[in-house]
Amino acid sequence: MKKILNIAAGKFKPLGFPPKDPYILVNLDTMYYQIDEPGYIEKKFSTWTGQSPKTFHCNIDAFQFMERTRLSFDTVCIYRFLEHVSFTNLMYFIYLISTVTEKGSIVDVIVPNYEILSTMILNEDCKRPEFEADNILLTTELLNEPSCPHASIWTPDRAYHFWEMEERFKIKDLIRNFTFDGRDIYLRFSAERI
Repeated sequence: MKKILNIAAGKFKPLGFPPKDPYILVNLDTMYYQIDEPGYIEKKFSTWTGQSPKTFHCNIDAFQFMERTRLSFDTVCIYRFLEHVSFTNLMYFIYLISTVTEKGSIVDVIVPNYEILSTMILNEDCKRPEFEADNILLTTELLNEPSCPHASIWTPDRAYHFWEMEERFKIKDLIRNFTFDGRDIYLRFSAERI
């Protein structure tokens, strides 16, 4: 049986979804209108037999959810969210991920790769026809909107550094140039709970 937490899920399903095994999926995003309350989700988790798949939508902040839940997940997906976690909260966020996972659990992360973005800036030519499209992509991925800014920088080296620093996780796989949602500027890595 798979127990999956999809942080800042929006409308994205975890890659490779649905799994072959029976699953229970918690999509976590503050944008949802119709929601399942955390207490209801915990109750359903405790009585789930694995006979049929279950999906829940919860609109609680990721920090608050992980601070308070008793649930544990086999897989945690974090797609295009980690860059919104401020540098000052980053290690606490990784710690919280460790509290909702057990040994062998996998965390699947997709973030903008600042190595790719910085290379684009250093090699840009404002006279090229592609400049405007590249400028939109760069501005969005480097800064985003003021109401939801990007607050931490991610490169392959930083992924290893921060996720392995406190020896709760070990990076298993890392793809430096990953295409997601139509953009080929992402870093994807999986970290195993140790």
